[in-house]
Amino acid sequence: MPDRMWSLADFRFDEAIEAAEVYLDSGTELKRMARDEAIAFAHERGASLVAWRPPSDEAVPSCVVAKVSLPLRWERAPLDEPVIDERLWFEAPCGRDVLVGNGHTFAGRMAAWCPHENVGYNVSRAEMGAMSDEARYFVAGFLAGSEPRYPAGVDGETDEADMDAWRAALARFRRTGSWYGRWGTCQVCGCVLLPDTAGDRCHQHFVAG
Repeated sequence: MPDRMWSLADFRFDEAIEAAEVYLDSGTELKRMARDEAIAFAHERGASLVAWRPPSDEAVPSCVVAKVSLPLRWERAPLDEPVIDERLWFEAPCGRDVLVGNGHTFAGRMAAWCPHENVGYNVSRAEMGAMSDEARYFVAGFLAGSEPRYPAGVDGETDEADMDAWRAALARFRRTGSWYGRWGTCQVCGCVLLPDTAGDRCHQHFVAG
């Protein structure tokens, strides 16, 4: 599952598929064959050979036979106006504001609407006051779906210390909705800070200090 929408520039078909061999889904079976043979197979059917995914480190990409119109263009679909659900209220500095979706900025940031100022903005869990039960469940589900993946090395393995740190960072993320993803160190003991904080002290020294 991609973590972003692909660009149309990533679309690959026919000779733009840079691989000597491909897996072709012909509708009845998945068969490995030479790319040029697969292209000829598609052209015989009045179609093109289309890669399922953008270029990656796959040595043998998976492809399908599909129609391609030139110049390439995205499907057109209607844009819906955002729905304001008054049940998703929370207390903000200017009064009751409403959650409206994903802020699409940093992990954990939610889009909100201020009816008093007639303006939209982004907010984290730690910046929200009292809220409705509906908003509380919305926030919990949103943060669960926004959790950054666990760290993994080039070999795909995860160090035990990295995994423990990831779990601790996620625990705070669920409470605050903040995830900065930048390196930082504690200015008291020098330990490497978890990526959910923008502070300059670790949990131990922040509490003690």
